[in-house]
Amino acid sequence: MLLHTLALLAALAPQLQNGNFDDGLAGWTFHRHDSAGPEAAVRVEDAPQTGLRHAALIESRGARRAGLAQTLYLTPGSLWRLSARTRCSSAGAPRPLLELGTPSGVVGSSTPAAADPPWSRHEVVFRVPSPGELVIHLDSLDDRSQSVNGQVSFADVRLEPVAEPDPGELRIHLRSSGQRPIDPKQQGQFIEHLCRLIPSMLAQQVDNDSFEEQAPYNFAYVRETDRPYRPWYPEGAVQVADYSLDTQDPYNGKRSQKITIHLPFARAGIAQDGFYLVSGVRYRLRLHLKGTAGAVRAVLRDAQGFVAPPAGLGQAAGDWQPREVVLTAGRDSASATLAIDFEGAGTLWLDRVYLIGEDAVQGLWRPDVVAALRDLKPGVIRFGGSALEAFEWDQAIGNWDTRAPFPTVWGGLEPNFVGIEEFVQLCRLVGAEPLICVRWTGKQPADAAAEVEYMNGAPQTRWGSLRARNGHRQPYAVHYWQIGNEIGGAQYAQSIAEFARAMRAADPSIKLLSSFPQPDLLERTGGQLDYLCPHQYAFGDLTAAVREFESLRRQIAEHAAGRDVRVAVTEWNTTAGNSGLKRGMLQSLGNALECSRYHNLLQRYAGLVEMGIRSNLVDSFGSGVIVTGPGWLYLAPTYYAEQLYSRAAGSYPLQVERDSALPWQLQQPDVSATLSADGRLLRIYAVNSTPRQMTPAFAFLDSAAHAAGATAFVVKNRDGKPDTEALNSAGDRLAVSIDSRTLPIGGSRFPVSLEPYSLTLVEVRLSE
Repeated sequence: MLLHTLALLAALAPQLQNGNFDDGLAGWTFHRHDSAGPEAAVRVEDAPQTGLRHAALIESRGARRAGLAQTLYLTPGSLWRLSARTRCSSAGAPRPLLELGTPSGVVGSSTPAAADPPWSRHEVVFRVPSPGELVIHLDSLDDRSQSVNGQVSFADVRLEPVAEPDPGELRIHLRSSGQRPIDPKQQGQFIEHLCRLIPSMLAQQVDNDSFEEQAPYNFAYVRETDRPYRPWYPEGAVQVADYSLDTQDPYNGKRSQKITIHLPFARAGIAQDGFYLVSGVRYRLRLHLKGTAGAVRAVLRDAQGFVAPPAGLGQAAGDWQPREVVLTAGRDSASATLAIDFEGAGTLWLDRVYLIGEDAVQGLWRPDVVAALRDLKPGVIRFGGSALEAFEWDQAIGNWDTRAPFPTVWGGLEPNFVGIEEFVQLCRLVGAEPLICVRWTGKQPADAAAEVEYMNGAPQTRWGSLRARNGHRQPYAVHYWQIGNEIGGAQYAQSIAEFARAMRAADPSIKLLSSFPQPDLLERTGGQLDYLCPHQYAFGDLTAAVREFESLRRQIAEHAAGRDVRVAVTEWNTTAGNSGLKRGMLQSLGNALECSRYHNLLQRYAGLVEMGIRSNLVDSFGSGVIVTGPGWLYLAPTYYAEQLYSRAAGSYPLQVERDSALPWQLQQPDVSATLSADGRLLRIYAVNSTPRQMTPAFAFLDSAAHAAGATAFVVKNRDGKPDTEALNSAGDRLAVSIDSRTLPIGGSRFPVSLEPYSLTLVEVRLSE
C-alpha cells in the first residue's frame, strides 16, 4: 500500500523546472532579500565533481542574502521533500540555505552544519499550507554582523512527494498538566479605524455624512468593491440650481453642501442611493442646515415610489441649526434613495447628515453584527492598531454632531461615530473585556494618563468630570491598556516606564501591556508591565511562533523579578500583507484550518499566553470573520472555527502523546485536548489539513474514566469536496459552516473519523 501511495503521488507531482541547471537558469528567478546595499550575482558553472554537468553558483559580494527562486502550486496539506547538493567556497563563506516560503510564512528550511564537506546533500521535509502556493528558495545566507564575500553552489535540486503516515494512536493524559486554565481572552477580536471596518458595523447608513473630500484607500482586496460607490448627487430642477462644496463656515469638518435655486417655484436638492429599509422600522434622520431657503423636506423612495412619505424639516435660518425627523418605512426596500430638497428661490447649506433605524443596538450598531459578535463569545476585544497614528481620542467623545471626520493611516476618511466610549459600551454588551491601545507616537505620559482618567476616573476628577458631562457619570473601569502599537526601539524603551507610572497614577488597578516586546523591556520598566505583546503574522508551520513564546518565557523568568507577567498576542493571523486579490485566502476554509492550528498552539501554551487577539473582526480587506453589506451579513469559515474554540474557555490543557517519525509541526491531525474544570467533559480539537480522511484512535491515560458518548462539531465544506478554497458569500452564506452529530463512543479507546480539510471538535462525556 505504501509503494502504491508513493507511485500515485509521484505521478501527480508537479515538475520542478530545471533542477539540474542543464538549461541555464530557465525556470528560476534571481532575487535579493534586501533592495539596497552590497551586490550578489548568479551564474551556471560546470560541476563534474557532482556526477552531473551543471550547478548554480551564487556569488555574494557582501550581500547578506540572495539567490534563486521558483514558484510552484501544490496540493494543500500534502507532504514533500526538497533536497539539493550544496557547496560553499570556504569555511568562513556564506552558507547555502534551502527554504520554502508560502503566503502563510516559511514552512521549512535546511540547517547545514558549520563545516559541511564539499558537495553535501541537504534536505527539508515540509507540509504545504493552504492555498498551495510555494516558493522554493536556493539562497546564499550570511547572518553575521560583518558580511563577507563568498560563493555558494547548488546542484541536483529535487522535489519529491512523501507518503502520509497513518495517524495511529493518540494518547491523552486525562490529568491536568498543571497549567492554568485556558483564558477566555485567548479567543480575542480586534477592531480599529481601518477604512470601512467600523462603518460596516454601524446602523448609520449615510455615506460621506459631512461632504468631505474622500482620500483613496492605501490598500486593496477587491478594489472595485472595497468601497461602495454611493455619492451624493444633484436631483430635481438641477437646471436652475447651482451646487458647490463650501469651505466657508462649515458646521462639521472642512466642507458643507451648498445649493442655490434661482427660480421661485422650482424644487431641487441632493440624493444618495443604497439604503436598506425594513417595513415598520422608524428611521431617525438628523442633519444641520442654514440658509435662506424655503421649506426643506426629506423623503425615502425607491423604484416603486415612496418607502416613507415626505417629512418636513422646516425652514432654514441664518445660522446652523440641527433638525431631526422620523421616517417610517411602509415596506421593505433593498435599495432605497434618501432625498433632501427645498422649493423656491434661495440658498441652503447642509452638513453632518445621518440616518439610523430605531432597531439599532445602543442607538448605533447593526443588530445583526451585534448578534454575530455575541455568538462568537470573544473574551477580549482590542481597540486601536496602526490607525492610532492618526487618532485623537479626545476628538472622538461627546456629541456625534460635532465630531469631525478624520483621515486614517490606511487611507479613506473615518466618519467618527465610534470612539473609546462607544467601543467599551459594545464590549460590555457582548460580554467581552475591552482592551484600549493608547497612542505613543507624538504623545507624552500625561496624554495617556488623561485617557485613563477619562474612562476610569471618578466624576470629581478633571477628565472624569468631562465624561460625566458627556452623559456617563460612572467610571467604565477598563482594566487592560496597551502602550503604543507596533512600537520599539530605544526611545520607546526609555519612555515606557514613565508612561506606565502616569497611567497607574490615574488608576492603580489597571493592567498594562507592552508594544513590541524587545528583550530589555521588562528590565527598563521596573515592574510596571503585566504583559509582553508580540504580533504574530505569517507563522507558517508554527515553529517561529513557538520560538518567540519560548524567548518570552525566558525574558519573564530572568527579568520579571517574581511578578506574574504573561504574554498577550495582541494581533495575529496567517498573513498581514498580501494586498490585493491574494488576501482572499483569509476568507477560505484553508484559513480557518490554519487559524485552528494556531489556536491549538495557544491552548498548549495556556500557562504563558493569556490573550490571543485575531486580526480583524469585520471586513478589513478580506480579513474579517464577519462580512457585511447593505442589509445582509455572512460569516467567514474562520468565524465558525473561532466559535468552537471559545467553548474551551475555563478548561485545562492536556498532554497528548503519539508515535511519529515526523516533527511535531508536520504531524496530522494537529490535536489539542482540554478537560473541563469539573473533570466531566473532554474536548478534542483535531485539525485535518490533508486531502485524505483520517481515523486516528484516541486512548486515555492516567485515569479510570471512560467515554460515555460524545458530540462532534465539524467545520467543513458543505459539498463534501476536499477543497480548502471553499468560501462563504452573500449568495451562499453556508457553503462552510458547522455540522454537528452524535458519536456513540465508549470505553477508554475509540476511533474518530476526521474528514479531509476539516476542523473537528469532539466533546466527550466522561464517567468513572
